[in-house]
Order: sequence, then C-alpha cells, then structure tokens
Amino acid sequence: MALYVYLHFPALQCDSLAEAGQQTLPLAVVDTQHSIIQLNEQAAAQGVQLRMGLATAAALCHNLQLIPYQEQQQQALLMAIAQQLYQLSGEIAPDPPAGLYLRGCSMLQLYHGLDGYRSALLGGLKRLPYRYAYASAATPFAAKCLALQQFNQLTADHAVTDKALKRSPLSFTELETKMQQQLQRLGIDTLGRLLALSAAELARRFDHRLISYLGRLRGEFFHALDYIRPEPGFSRYLELLYDISDVAVLSVPLQKLLQQLEQQLERNNALCHQLTLHLYSRDRATKSYSIGSAQGEYRAVNWLRLCQLQLESSQLTAPVYGLQLEVTQFAPQQAQSDDLFAPQQGNISALQLVSLLQARLGRGAISGLSLQNQHLPEHASGRPLPLLSTRPQAGALLQRPAFLLPQPRRLHEAVEINSGPERLCADGWQLAAQRDYFIGRNQQGQWLWLYRTAQQQWFVHGLFS
Repeated sequence: MALYVYLHFPALQCDSLAEAGQQTLPLAVVDTQHSIIQLNEQAAAQGVQLRMGLATAAALCHNLQLIPYQEQQQQALLMAIAQQLYQLSGEIAPDPPAGLYLRGCSMLQLYHGLDGYRSALLGGLKRLPYRYAYASAATPFAAKCLALQQFNQLTADHAVTDKALKRSPLSFTELETKMQQQLQRLGIDTLGRLLALSAAELARRFDHRLISYLGRLRGEFFHALDYIRPEPGFSRYLELLYDISDVAVLSVPLQKLLQQLEQQLERNNALCHQLTLHLYSRDRATKSYSIGSAQGEYRAVNWLRLCQLQLESSQLTAPVYGLQLEVTQFAPQQAQSDDLFAPQQGNISALQLVSLLQARLGRGAISGLSLQNQHLPEHASGRPLPLLSTRPQAGALLQRPAFLLPQPRRLHEAVEINSGPERLCADGWQLAAQRDYFIGRNQQGQWLWLYRTAQQQWFVHGLFS
C-alpha cells in the first residue's frame, strides 16, 4: 500500500527568528515585489495578511518589523529540518522552498503500523519551533495538495483523501496560473470536476503538462523523488532580528543552536570533541572560534558554558547579526563504568575542568608535566597535553629539585654539602662543559641543588621543596 506524507512549513524564515528568542514584535517577511509572504502570530493578530502590500500592512500595524526574503537561508532551514526528521522517517525528499515529501509506507513495519508512525512523526515535529501543516495520501502530489489546505490528517483510508481531493480548489495544485484560468473559464474550478473529464479530451484541448500532472496525481505515472542522505556532521545558521554586541544576550540564540546539536547527538548516540562558532558582523570580517572539549560533550548546557568562557575572554569587537555552528565529526558515546567503591567525585570530571580552563585561559596556557629520560636538568621534564598518562622514566628515580631557576646564579653564601657529587656534561662530555652537582643546605635551612664547574666556580641551579 502506497502512503506518502507531505509537510508544509508556511513561515520558516519568520519562525527561525522566534527560535532565536526574538518573537515579541510583529514580524513579516517580504519578497522582491514588496509583498508579504510570511508573518508571525503577532502580526496576524493586528490584521496583517499574506500577499498584502506594505502600505496597508503599515497602516494596520505601526510597529511591524520587516525582513527581506532570503532564498538561501530558507533552503538551509528546510534541509536542517529534513536532517532532524531523518531518524524518524528514512526517506525524505525536499520540495523547496517550504515542503518535504516523506515516503511513509516503508516505515509502517518499523513502527508497527500507522498509529506508531503518526505518533513518532508528530512528536518530532512538536519539538521543532516551526509552524507546519501535513497530510497523507496515496501519491506525493495528492498529499501536497491536501497539506496546503491544512488537511492535517495521517490516514491510510484512501476514500477519505480522495473525497477531500475532489473538493480541492485548483489553486492548491501544481498547475500554472495561466492553465488554472483557462480551466476556470470552462467552469472547472475543483479537482473533482477536472478528474471527471477523460484524458483524451484533456489532451486534445490542453498542454501535455496537465496530463502529466494528473497522471502523477492519480498514481498512473511514476513520480521520482530525490531523497536526502544524512549529513556526516552538523551545520546550522541562525539570523538575528537585530544586532547583538553583548555576550550575555548572544547566549540566548546560541543556546537554541546548541540544543539542536544536542538533539542530533542524542539521536546518533554520539558526542563531539570540537565545534566551530562563526559570528557574522556587518562592518567587519567573520570571526570564528574553535571550542574544544577534552572529554567530549553532547549536552547543550556544557557546550554553552565553554562557548561563554571563550567569548568572554576575547570580547566582541562588533555587533553580530548571525550565528553559524558547525561540527565536522562525531564520536560514539562510550558507557562509563564507575567503580562502586570509588570515592565520591566532584560535579565535573578532570577532563571537563581542563576544557573549562582552556576555554577561559587559552589552549597554550594549560598543559601537563612529564619526566623525560634526559640527564640534563633543563630537558628532564616536558609539557605534554593535560592529563596525558606517561610512564616515569629512569630519571624519575634520581633526586631532582622541585623548582629550577630560570638561569643558574652564583653561590654567595656558606653551604653545608649533604650529598654528591653527580657529574653531568651537556656537550659530548667535554671537560669545559662538565658540571659536578651537589645537594647542600644553607644557613636558612633551604636545600639547594648546586653544581661546580671545571673552573671551580659554584652555582645554584634549583631548590628542593
């Protein structure tokens, strides 16, 4: 049994601003002909309607906010919705600028029937901030025609959908406006009257595109759909209604993007170690931030904390009108096996603490400490990545001071030698470069690491803790 679902999103660009937490004002989207093509509920409540002119709309609503229609942004929003719904329905084909085709018959076995599929799909749509209408039918064009009329039913009873199709005005079909006018002059104003005519008579009077459309509407002709494939990462763009120059205010729309990322990571049972945040300004070049997590995160609240620390440390140099969040690679989540008898840990793990410090102070400011198998004290320690486990080398068994001086200083006080000497040579064991190291104690009780050169000069190189 063939079953297709069509989802229609009448105000994607307008609703995306509501997603950014900026829906308090009446808002409308206008096309190049200065006609309103999208509006929010606040504008509709004051009498603004679709296809209304700007003069009439401004007279009805004095504080109406207008934004231009952006086809590229509309397309990106539609594809983002398709990717979010992919885990619920495996075959999704975009129908720009505002629709999606879903092949539902292939999902009925997975959801144990239409009721389970309906519940999962509508549940996923309710989590999205976009208004939508939907319908199901035996063919893609039939489902689209009903969805544009806000039929809002998912049913496998084709008798119900056929009856609704026959009452549908031609304005909800895919027929061109000129062809609709020709049919209306003949008294054909609904699909029922059009479908009652024979194909031979229609082919004699009208263009072949009418026969092609009716054939796909009835299911007599094959209707090819270009189904999407899941994207390997995550990329979302959000345009703001007004420019923002405060990090605290910018956190509100940023949190919306991070919540979308969290939903996708949860569906994929994955996490990510790094994301890239692009801030778009009108007068300056796009500024990009690379935010990392050593442990890997999927929760939006944890990523928001890291992003806020990164933004606060760098400060915004120009007002921001748009955000883009990108993640190129996901990593699978691994179950954490905590020891039942382990001591109680803090609220955050060691890796999370490292990530917070890196976001606040910079990556180069945080490092670990390791022992190297080098006899020279200047090279006996290294600065690896934080919390990197390294095996102690042979040099770790030697007595070395906790604090090395940046440069050895001449010894100008009396010292009691406790142990030594230990001869070290920096350059090929040449006599001039040799050093005889001792451990001594001065009159203040400090334990010093001393060395004597071949010229019998004494220096202090470090202090023991």
